[in-house]
Amino acid sequence: MNEIMLPTPQRKELEKIFKVSRMTIWQALKGRSNSPMAQRIRKAALEKGGKEFINA
Repeated sequence: MNEIMLPTPQRKELEKIFKVSRMTIWQALKGRSNSPMAQRIRKAALEKGGKEFINA
């Protein structure tokens, strides 16, 4: 799964929106989790200007 790069202020905003830990956000954006919550976090991150990068 591809990684999504998102600046820290937007990451903190996602923590508050979804009421999850920093680790949950990290796992979702790094592609380490593909749970329904992770999918929602990834979608919101892209909507907030996150950039998706292909993992080699």
